[in-house]
Amino acid sequence: MNYPLLSLATLAIGAGAYAFASRTGRYALAATAGGGAVFWLHSLRYLRYTSDDSYISYRYARNLAGGLGLVWNRGEHVEGYTNFLWVVILAGLNKAGADIVLSGRWLGFALGVAAIGGTFVLARTLDGGSTGRIAGFVAALLLAASGPFAAWGTAGLETSLFAVLLIAAVLAHIREQDGAALPLSGAFWALLMMTHPAGIVPFAVSAAFKCGEAAARGRRAARVARTREVRALGVWLAAFAVIFVPYFAWRYATYGWLFPNTYYAKVGYGLDQYARGLLYANTFMQEYGMWILLAAPVALLAGSLRRTPAAYVLAIVAATFAYIIYVGGDGLTRHRFFAPVLPLMYALASASAATLARRFDGWDDAARRFAPAVACGAVAAFVLFTLQASPGDSVIPLERVTVQERVDMGRWMRANLAPSTVVAVVPAGSIPYESRLPSIDMLGLNDEHIAHHHVDQPSVIVGHEKYDSEYVLGRRPEIIILHDHLTPVPWRLSDYEVLRSQLIKAIPDMLESPRLLQEYEPRSVEIGEGGWFNLFVRRDAAAVLASTVPTPAER
Repeated sequence: MNYPLLSLATLAIGAGAYAFASRTGRYALAATAGGGAVFWLHSLRYLRYTSDDSYISYRYARNLAGGLGLVWNRGEHVEGYTNFLWVVILAGLNKAGADIVLSGRWLGFALGVAAIGGTFVLARTLDGGSTGRIAGFVAALLLAASGPFAAWGTAGLETSLFAVLLIAAVLAHIREQDGAALPLSGAFWALLMMTHPAGIVPFAVSAAFKCGEAAARGRRAARVARTREVRALGVWLAAFAVIFVPYFAWRYATYGWLFPNTYYAKVGYGLDQYARGLLYANTFMQEYGMWILLAAPVALLAGSLRRTPAAYVLAIVAATFAYIIYVGGDGLTRHRFFAPVLPLMYALASASAATLARRFDGWDDAARRFAPAVACGAVAAFVLFTLQASPGDSVIPLERVTVQERVDMGRWMRANLAPSTVVAVVPAGSIPYESRLPSIDMLGLNDEHIAHHHVDQPSVIVGHEKYDSEYVLGRRPEIIILHDHLTPVPWRLSDYEVLRSQLIKAIPDMLESPRLLQEYEPRSVEIGEGGWFNLFVRRDAAAVLASTVPTPAER
């Protein structure tokens, strides 16, 4: 669906849902159903897009469902995934007979709708006044119209699950802030951190607020009440620990590192990394108009919002920005790292704007008469601004084609090569998943040695910095794949020269190694009609050589 049609449909759905809510008073239903409809239409632009990174999680999930355990290759324990809970859920669905790729897509969509409903509840909770229902409705609609959430909510990764658990944990924490509710939000934080390690950021903020709130209540209470506060903190921590500690003990015993392997493969340090992170955050703020978050501190200072809950959510948002800047952002389109935290951002911004708008009550009749029209116009304009196509959207159709070509490559290898054939590959997602062959991830996400290997000249693309060509050659894979696109004709050796300027250093570094042409020869195979798969085959790998053809002679 193109942007003009999507815009008209979004405004029509939003207007219809709001009219229904105004007549019936069922704002939560209208926000969830209307937002879900917009999310569905918006997702049609991306629904057939499955990120190549998702296939890494899918491979672990399939291995777990097949009885091999959470491993990349059989018997090779490396934690190349960062989304344990998501992988386990997909493994369970696969064990029950569901297709993993379709499960990742449609479960992501269903959880995305749940996140839209949760955003309504959170915004209404933060407002706490007569405009709370309207703030929640606007926040839900903005989330549904958000490009990052629509793109990544159905791309096969844990985005939607993380968003739902984050909303649940935040709402549970807010309920506990007055000390009356049973402090079990720790369980949600444990599940969130098992969904992605980035959950430690909001968890740390929550822990600080939890201790500060308990101390504040304790200072105002008698000794017995202080004991109760300490006991409540213990219950909160126990609810977290009883879930997270066994999980962490298992993963440390299994993999032997404090953090997932991807952390060591991706995260470095230094001014260049922080500069990339600042640029990433600034681009996000500009592209999606997230400067509206500045309304939150204004509303807090004006005393309009529920102060403690709003300060808490604002602290989580600020800490998330700091974390993303620290890790240097992300190299993928549509600002993936911000997507799961968007519900908090839109809930906070909408609640802040709504509570500030209540100050119109003190204006004269003429101003109050025009206020609704101005508010509706502002909301419609911002929804359309949020909905707008991103410059990065041009990448998604190309990436969809590329992933399909990788899928075709993997399926050809599975159908034509022995199960013991070892493949070294740079795009270590759909090719290893579909081939089901033992695979060496040349970027180190799924290889412990490369992840911990120091490189003097890392790649400039975030998350693709590490490589070690001599190590890969030393493992003697039968196949090395340096080009992940099908070509209309088989490549000559000279055609690989174009890859020497690749920003992913693993590729030109391998081409520069003398051992590559000493031990391997370029080969090709036609997949389908007019699509050639080009690869390097070890010179003594007779079975693979027999299944491929030599490259054409140089002109």
